[in-house]
Amino acid sequence: MNKYSIAFFFVLIGLGCSKEATPIEDEVLTNIETQTPESPIAALVVPESIPDNPWWNDVVFYEIFVRSFRDSNGDGIGDIQGIIDKLDYLNDGNPATSSDLGVTGLWLMPIFPSESYHGYDVTNYRNINSDYGTLDDFKRLLTEAHNRGIKVIIDFVGNHTSDQHPWFTASASSQENKRDWYQWQDSPPNYNGPWGQNVWHERNNAYYYGLFWGGMPDLNFRNIEVTNEIKDISRFWADEVGVDGFRIDAVKHWVEEGSNQENTTSTLNWWRDFYAFQKSISPSLMTVGEVWTTTQNILPYTDNRLDYCFEFDLAENIINSINAQSAASLKQKVNQITSNYAYSQYGTFLTNHDQNRVFNRLGSSIPRAKLAASILLSLPGVPYLYYGEEIAMKGQKPDENIRLPMQWNTSANAGFTTGTPWISRNVNSPEFNVATMQEEDNSLWNHYRNWIQIRKQNTAFRAGRFKGLGSNLNSIFAFLRIDLLKDQIVLVLHNLSAQNQSDLNINTLSSDLPSGEYNLINLSSSDTLGTLSFDSNGGFNATITGLSLEPYMSLVIQLQKK
Repeated sequence: MNKYSIAFFFVLIGLGCSKEATPIEDEVLTNIETQTPESPIAALVVPESIPDNPWWNDVVFYEIFVRSFRDSNGDGIGDIQGIIDKLDYLNDGNPATSSDLGVTGLWLMPIFPSESYHGYDVTNYRNINSDYGTLDDFKRLLTEAHNRGIKVIIDFVGNHTSDQHPWFTASASSQENKRDWYQWQDSPPNYNGPWGQNVWHERNNAYYYGLFWGGMPDLNFRNIEVTNEIKDISRFWADEVGVDGFRIDAVKHWVEEGSNQENTTSTLNWWRDFYAFQKSISPSLMTVGEVWTTTQNILPYTDNRLDYCFEFDLAENIINSINAQSAASLKQKVNQITSNYAYSQYGTFLTNHDQNRVFNRLGSSIPRAKLAASILLSLPGVPYLYYGEEIAMKGQKPDENIRLPMQWNTSANAGFTTGTPWISRNVNSPEFNVATMQEEDNSLWNHYRNWIQIRKQNTAFRAGRFKGLGSNLNSIFAFLRIDLLKDQIVLVLHNLSAQNQSDLNINTLSSDLPSGEYNLINLSSSDTLGTLSFDSNGGFNATITGLSLEPYMSLVIQLQKK
């Protein structure tokens, strides 16, 4: 392999049962294939590109906690009309403007009626929380969002209900009416939950199963009536209301097998059946699962059970690698993910509504926050942003403090409400807010917007294959994104170090790129910056001279065959 040096300029992107339960049988779920979480995953053949890419691979999603996003009527609680009022901030539908963030999908956290502030204890699956508005309001939101090219998915909380749901109150008060819609025992079984918690709760001289707490009793999915009801509810929201998909909560806990309460064979069988039902409604109806576990345990859920799941290990790895200023672990994780999942079928994110906010975890560093955004939006998968992430909102546990009101401007209530907010605003809102950061060219907000635009405009980032590259510097995360069908090849370099890095060598022994000379094109200006030669194996070994990567810098170059 020939070794040579190249010099070029670059694009800077900125700094239950009493006995052990058995798996659900075939006569209950007809023609469902049994597979345990430990079953081997067949090797996947990764294509150069996906010509019939699912719509979600072209989307950048934005997660909204409705209660905290925007209050339209002054009662201090965010609502659906507030989201409608701010749709032009998210995406105004006009690619020529620069005042919108540019996201193309919304994930709304629970909008069903609920007894709690967070909504994860549902009391009615066919209506809207009255704090947020009406079903007609929600249908209007769908229309307005779709007119702007924005898809909308909703949080579907089906593992459990509220203990105030009519199903449960009926079940608790009678041995006959919906009794077996939940799991009841005369005395509590002798085991706890997966993290040591009590899962058996007393009501009317009997005990019911509730994984998360007594106020959220788990539904009994061994009862076909329960399964059919949940299917009918999902059909209602897809067909009659018009949502584009569901984010499904607590997927791995769906069907217990005695003391085994996560990732059971019965759970996998149930989801295989539901997936077939989901696709019978519409092949384009999307499901993304919250399976908060390791990559290896997530993989079975993506085998014709859900369209894809969130990649929690990757999210953790991005943050930890930036803090450690080392790309070694991140390279290994991305290689594992891209080698095992169906191509790009996983959700990527930094943090969500259950985790300390990413700005806190990155030491309140804007340069590190920019780098995290660059990595997120340059990798394969389906990216999700948590509301306020783009303006460096802060928040640490308890959960209320990571779900604070959105920071729109410098006013007393940060522009969230004209009344008294349901919870006090964030302490950093005077400095970190939409109005202020939109005016700063080098702000985190503009950094997110720029990267979303780069992803939109280059199919290599949305549909292109990932090819990791070697480097002589441990802090450099280098890779190619390759879409040969669209003739797009992009070289990406991320510097995870707090130091300038120079004398950078990048290399690969082989790739499926044709041999020959490639021009290096400035992504923003289209200027030619030099050349790079690939050998007959698609490999190269290049030392980049005259280049110093600043701390936490991301660099993007387009390759064009001569």
